[in-house]
Amino acid sequence: MNHKKRIQNIQKSKKRKQIDKKRKLRIQKYQKMIQTDLNFFIKSLPYVIQNKIYILSFRNFWRGYVPITAKTPSWLSHSNYVKNTLWEAQLNNIHFLHLPFNTLPENKKWIMGCQCEFCKNDDEVDFVEKHIHYLIQYRNPYYFPDNYIEKESSSDWNEYLVPISPHPLDEDKILKKVFDPLCGSYKENYTSKRLREGGKFEFSYPIM
Repeated sequence: MNHKKRIQNIQKSKKRKQIDKKRKLRIQKYQKMIQTDLNFFIKSLPYVIQNKIYILSFRNFWRGYVPITAKTPSWLSHSNYVKNTLWEAQLNNIHFLHLPFNTLPENKKWIMGCQCEFCKNDDEVDFVEKHIHYLIQYRNPYYFPDNYIEKESSSDWNEYLVPISPHPLDEDKILKKVFDPLCGSYKENYTSKRLREGGKFEFSYPIM
């Protein structure tokens, strides 16, 4: 009997220790909450002050809040990059196929008139052959879009001038330069070359 009582006492002692341990942990948790939890401090304040804190917090929140509909979309930066690249391609006479988002560097081939670094430093096509292409293009303006560029790649980017007027059939339609196949060659238009290289021009006005 003494042995059974001893075992029971030991078990009761273990239970008390476990209960005491849980109680101590709970007390420590509440003490830590009292020291660090902001909600506990706010709830301990008077109700009027709680309302003022609530109003002030929401005012500060709405001042810095930007709704999703007012935020810039995720694709905007890439769209601006593409538009800027297309603009610089027309400005510097770089062919559409040689833009960084169209053709891999290892798949590029020389295109007459293109002023990208690949075409300017190209050695695969003979210098004399390039001059022949430029001479034929100078004599026949349709040589480049009809014979040198594949039909699958036919677009305004292979044309020298394209209309930008809302009414293309108008007589006073406005034309813009897209791609000049003679750019950089000995047959390039002198005025276009001066404009591309940033040359100076002098204008004279008729005296009335």
